[in-house]
Amino acid sequence: MRRRNPAPFTMMNMKNVGSTCLYHVIYISCCFMAFSIYRYYIDIETLPIEIKELPKLVRTSLKMNELPKQVQASLQKRPERNTDESFAQNGLSAALTGTLFSGEIVRTSLPEAYKNKHKYLAKLDNMPACDNWAVVTTVFSPSKAVQHIASLTNWCLVIVADMKTPPESKYLFEMGNVNHITRKRVKYLSVPEQSKLYPLLAEAIPLNTFGRKNIGYMYAIHHEANYIWDFDDDNFGLIELNDFKPSNPLSYVTDCKAAHNTLLNPYPYFGVAESYTWPRGFPLQDIKNKTTLPKLCTKSTSVKLGIVQSLANKQPDIDAIYRLTRDIPFNFRATPKSHRPLVLPRNSYTPFNAQATLWFAPAFPYLLLPISVHGRVSDIWRSYIAEYFLYKNDLLLAFSSPYVVQDRNPHNYLRDFNAELDLYQKSKQLVEFLSSDKHGNQPHLLAMYKSLYMREYFELPDIFLAEAWTKTLEDIRK
Repeated sequence: MRRRNPAPFTMMNMKNVGSTCLYHVIYISCCFMAFSIYRYYIDIETLPIEIKELPKLVRTSLKMNELPKQVQASLQKRPERNTDESFAQNGLSAALTGTLFSGEIVRTSLPEAYKNKHKYLAKLDNMPACDNWAVVTTVFSPSKAVQHIASLTNWCLVIVADMKTPPESKYLFEMGNVNHITRKRVKYLSVPEQSKLYPLLAEAIPLNTFGRKNIGYMYAIHHEANYIWDFDDDNFGLIELNDFKPSNPLSYVTDCKAAHNTLLNPYPYFGVAESYTWPRGFPLQDIKNKTTLPKLCTKSTSVKLGIVQSLANKQPDIDAIYRLTRDIPFNFRATPKSHRPLVLPRNSYTPFNAQATLWFAPAFPYLLLPISVHGRVSDIWRSYIAEYFLYKNDLLLAFSSPYVVQDRNPHNYLRDFNAELDLYQKSKQLVEFLSSDKHGNQPHLLAMYKSLYMREYFELPDIFLAEAWTKTLEDIRK
């Protein structure tokens, strides 16, 4: 085959070459412009909200020293370009790592106060006052745990009904041991009654949620409770109240290290077979941190308790990661006779639950369960917040050997895992916030809820709930 001779280099060919070069120049210029716009978008998205909201002309003309100090600090902390951290912070896929929840302020405005349209906030019914109240909410027929509490003559019981709970007549009939005498100690609090007795509080809590239990706490407080046993209907048993009454001396153990860690893991003290055991809500980063294990010594001095958490045998309160990876059920080796209660030192934090917990009257204001998070998170967030206020009021938290056995209602562990994601991602940051000076020395529960809303631990419904709770509690304590 004959090879063609190359075309001679003419002016026409030069024009073609020029057109081709011009095309490539335009193409490269467009790519560069697109990339510049993209980088501009990235820059804007990584700016603090205070800067993003400024008009572009003003924003581009600002000098660093003209910005508020808080904004300057935020800008100086921005990651360098082309790092995994910067890509992750901008919602892009990072090749080597994921994102972390910061716990810093991301919301700079708060909603207006919740408007009360009701003529009253709390109304008493004809139920007698009682010193010792047990509070439970359930959608099931009476369990053995509920029947057991109802049979005790020195305890009153309020069952907080929801839309799926069996009707009162059926529920009390199935309980089997309720008569005209026990009815003076057992209260089935129906949904209509909840709205009638505590209209503002009931309005702030959605139906078919774990948060309806808050109305039961308010009911017990309104009926002159001195102690509240906060329990789930699958936890059989009851703490021995006389073991913890202030009038009786308490022999206990505590962490005697000169400089204790902010976090304390109580489970190993009570005897477990596993190498690592931790309560639901304990920060995952510290499961293997040996400084969270208390160095114990025995004391018999007087101590002001606000809350006592009873451990549970058979199905202890552990998270889904534990249940998916380790052997369950299991029992703690400790008993009330073999192991003294463990009292946490002031300013130590650990999670406790709403499944088997004794509350003393001075701690009642902090019983509130948040509603904008999942129920698997709600009682844990409450526990950390309550500990903050306990220490401000010279009260302490204790853990006891198991007084209860949990026959756990059916659960799907993967669903539990999904429900507990906030615990895995935010617990450490919450403890750091509460134990630092970032909280600004919050004077009361509502102020704390607002601060946590601004840091994305809660959503708006919990601010409204905290307002309704606070106003109702103030009203019944007039």
